[in-house]
Amino acid sequence: IQTWIVRTPRTTVLIDTGVGNGKARPDSPAWHLRQGAWLEDLAAAGITPEQVDVVLCTHLHVDHVGWNTRWADGRWVPTFPRARYVFAGEEWEFWRWEAASGREPYGCIADSVVPVVEAGQAELVPTTHAVDPWLTLEPSRGHTPGHASVRLRTRAGEAVFAGDLMHRTVQVAEPGWSSRFCWDPRAAAVTRREFVERHADSGVLVLPAHFPRPGYVVREGGGHRFVPA
Repeated sequence: IQTWIVRTPRTTVLIDTGVGNGKARPDSPAWHLRQGAWLEDLAAAGITPEQVDVVLCTHLHVDHVGWNTRWADGRWVPTFPRARYVFAGEEWEFWRWEAASGREPYGCIADSVVPVVEAGQAELVPTTHAVDPWLTLEPSRGHTPGHASVRLRTRAGEAVFAGDLMHRTVQVAEPGWSSRFCWDPRAAAVTRREFVERHADSGVLVLPAHFPRPGYVVREGGGHRFVPA
């Protein structure tokens, strides 16, 4: 599970925040009450929580929102005190209802998203939102209702942070294969096919959240494959 740091001329951005520390996830032993070194890793990369301007959540699954908050003074508070937390309004509305109805299984909306909203730091946006002149959200619906990819445009070229549009490299060759975690597997497959075709041999760097490394989509033998950078 990757967290990406992007520094544009105007903005220091985190894309997705992993699992988090101290979160009760009894159905996932590797995540349950985890005590990892995520903040220390962030510091090693030269970033303090106070320096983060924007936190972008591609979607609101448990393994993408965990470090949105930390435990302090007996409650969950935003980890990044100056940041705007940007995610799709459609995504928030869906998961708010799922949580209220008891259908969100992990409790991550309650401990990792609601505190951000209540603190007034959430910015609910369409899935076409421009963060700044270099970073733009793009709709990639299917894995969740409001899933968004993040496109970075620079003079050196483009990159796209794909979130959970793909979980495994084999899905580049077999875009019709959806994860069991996809909210709408058919829509996810359509989105993935379009994504793979669009980016094949494009030179755009592709950075999915769950791949070991970023890389490129290339055409091969009438199909496609993923080539690590």
